[in-house]
Amino acid sequence: MENTKTKIFSKNWFKTNASAIAGYGGVLFCIIFFSIATPLAGESIWSAAKLSTLISDVIVLAILSVGAVFVYSLGSMDISIGKQVGLYATIMVAITNSTGSFILGVLISLVIAVFIGLVNGATGELLHIHSVVSSLVFMMVLSGISTLIYSGMGSRNVALKNFDHHIFKSPVLMVIVLIVEVIIVTFLFNFTKFGKNARAIGANPVAAEQSGINLVKYKMIAYVIMGVFVVVAAIFQMGYTGSASDSTGTGFEMNVMVALILGGMPLSGGMKSRVSCAVLGSFTFSLLNVGLPIIGIPVNTVNFIKAIIFIIVVLITCRKSRGILPR
Repeated sequence: MENTKTKIFSKNWFKTNASAIAGYGGVLFCIIFFSIATPLAGESIWSAAKLSTLISDVIVLAILSVGAVFVYSLGSMDISIGKQVGLYATIMVAITNSTGSFILGVLISLVIAVFIGLVNGATGELLHIHSVVSSLVFMMVLSGISTLIYSGMGSRNVALKNFDHHIFKSPVLMVIVLIVEVIIVTFLFNFTKFGKNARAIGANPVAAEQSGINLVKYKMIAYVIMGVFVVVAAIFQMGYTGSASDSTGTGFEMNVMVALILGGMPLSGGMKSRVSCAVLGSFTFSLLNVGLPIIGIPVNTVNFIKAIIFIIVVLITCRKSRGILPR
């Protein structure tokens, strides 16, 4: 028994499971710390008001992060996520206000999301450029479109009219949608050929291609899956406030990246990628977002603290045997 325990908790075991330890440990630490610290500061993080904010923050970020697992498992990324959320929220509000059909706004957003996903997934491989380049182009294009839309309206904010959006503020609905998404993505990621091959591409794209895996096809599907869930996240982001603005979705692309890393997702993707990284990282990130201001940390300092934690987790979970970070 002693030898078994030694092997399980040996130095090599900790190295192998560093990402999982960091992911679960981060959530556990934040829960314990803020459960003690926030009541001493005057308001518990588990109070009704703060819990409502926490849930909405967690759910939107988790929906985005879980949807992005396939893309990041490939070793790719998408920095246009934030602008996509903003544009889809704006489209849904504008279409609903002008036609009275919320579904039409969702369908138009889905068509745009699928198109962006297909282009993002294909251009990287076909043009032999990193995925961040094509997503950067879309980020700039979508930003310009949003600017034109709000300039034309003469306002930086548009409110939803003649539609009861309060259903999207329901914590129960939010949790159910997230659970369904996690089940779907987990099944696809862990129990299908698509998930196995996606991780193989992230581990070694050259070997994967030589073994007959179509890189363009898999990347296009991964980006389309993410695009669909970006639309779902935009629905809850827009529905929670009942409006959209030119700043809606700002920073989500970086929040998703930080959440995945905090959950233990390797930046290079590959076989160590897990759906649980997205969920754990989203909870950790949101706990920091809500908890740190309660204990008196200024907003600017909160961002600095999150940056430090992000760097530490990256160094712990993503360092390779030769001491260099992944691409």
